[in-house]
Amino acid sequence: MVGAEGKEVQKKVVVRVIDEIDSQIISLLRENGRMKNVEIARHVNLTEGGVRARIAKLVADGIIEKFTIVTRNNQISGIVLIKTQLDQTRNVIKRLREIASSVFETSGGYDVAAEMSADNVELLNRKVDEIRSYPGVLETMTLIKLSS
Repeated sequence: MVGAEGKEVQKKVVVRVIDEIDSQIISLLRENGRMKNVEIARHVNLTEGGVRARIAKLVADGIIEKFTIVTRNNQISGIVLIKTQLDQTRNVIKRLREIASSVFETSGGYDVAAEMSADNVELLNRKVDEIRSYPGVLETMTLIKLSS
């Protein structure tokens, strides 16, 4: 693994037995990563400080790597294929990087592909309309992602 300064760093690996209380804490956090320590304490019959100490130890030992959230992704995603005037391809790519999650120069019938998402079809269509207004854009074709 490479650290922030570009130096090789070793990840600490601790092998230890997880007792029933640690297992319950992990299970509760998997269910709700935002659960308060006080609430966890009620479930496992410990004090809030005891739960806090156990969670800190689980993190320090690498058993819990991170706390995160999972979002519902109701966004619509698509790939927009774009034909450009030859001398405008670079400029179009530069502008696309401001609104697209990924931009690729391609071979074949289209010069550029841009991957983008929006909260609904109307908003995605507005992005495509914006692309069509760029100088040097000759044609677009939008592919809507059905699954990934």
